Amino acid sequence: MKRVTAATLAVGTEVTDGQITDRNSAWISERLVQAGFEVVEHRAVPDEHAAIERALSELASRVDYFFVTGGLGPTSDDFTRDLIAKAFGRALEFDPGSWTHLSQLLLSRGITVREIQRQQCFFPQGARVLTNPAGTANAFTLAVELAGKTVHVYALPGPPTEIAAVWQAHIAGEIEKVVPPENREQLSIVRCLGRGESQIAEVVEGIVKGTGLRVGYRASMPYVEVKLWYQPSQNEEAMKILAAIEAALKKWVIGRDDDDLADILLDRLVTPRRSLKILDHATCGVLQERLALRLRERGLFVDLVVETNFSVAMLPSLPLAATAGPQQAGFAASFAASLTVYLTVDERENLWRLIFLTPDGKATTFEERPVFKYKVSSERGRRYITERCLVLLAGRF
Repeated sequence: MKRVTAATLAVGTEVTDGQITDRNSAWISERLVQAGFEVVEHRAVPDEHAAIERALSELASRVDYFFVTGGLGPTSDDFTRDLIAKAFGRALEFDPGSWTHLSQLLLSRGITVREIQRQQCFFPQGARVLTNPAGTANAFTLAVELAGKTVHVYALPGPPTEIAAVWQAHIAGEIEKVVPPENREQLSIVRCLGRGESQIAEVVEGIVKGTGLRVGYRASMPYVEVKLWYQPSQNEEAMKILAAIEAALKKWVIGRDDDDLADILLDRLVTPRRSLKILDHATCGVLQERLALRLRERGLFVDLVVETNFSVAMLPSLPLAATAGPQQAGFAASFAASLTVYLTVDERENLWRLIFLTPDGKATTFEERPVFKYKVSSERGRRYITERCLVLLAGRF
């Protein structure tokens, strides 16, 4: 089956100047790929007529769907709607329903409606208006015939919250129906920690060679991801290949697909309810930030305390057990009612140390040097220590 192709176009000088990052394209693309689309390009252009016109023409000739973000506001540099109408030979038409929507929303916020805002209520002839539940600028979609094919254009506002609202209200259901599930390419990810991209690839390439499956890699410090794409009809073969990859890289594999070590740890604290206190003298807050982000995103409340403002001299003198290696899983396989963890570094020896202290006074120590000779005090070293700490706390060995 022919792949359904898509692209995104971010309109705004603030994007091309680097004032803001184009996160909208990543957000849209993630949802398109999940729905079976092939995203072939992200493009950004400044608020310039010629640049926008050229991009509209080029993208329309290349893809089946494209999504334009930004330039639907009330000011003189908001002319996306005008240029889309021009590019596809359509006149602009005033939409009374959009004016009512805009006026009511502004009045509900105690804002005076101004005549300049009427420009937000014009749309290319034949366009379908998509009401914006989160803002004044309604979006729209337009289907045009070009070179014997139908191209679907979606014009969306710039603010991410408004894009999400419009998408949920109008677009998600439509996009989901375009590519049947049985024709959607699947993606599986094996996440590794402790080996470089070239070392991982050297192993994987030998396993995948001759299978016809598509493989790729992503180095995202401190992880290396192995990505395998396959059609639903290739599922059985792909599962065997993935199992072979995980077996060959067993020492360094820490998760598959959306696995997150922070989530695994937090889940172990939530049910049954357990507490964990971490005294962190090693990551300069990276571990705290990592856990706090997942707590916020998941809306969880757990009995977790991470302290960074303390001195190593404050640590008690502990009758420590022998140093444990990562293959000795017993000490982190289960939590007692509560657990205290001391996370420290020794910059002279360039090693980091994790001390587990249970309520009964038993302590176990794990220590190691960062891979690739990262300095424990460097940014890379701190991120590596954070993830290795999560490996231990989550019981992944």
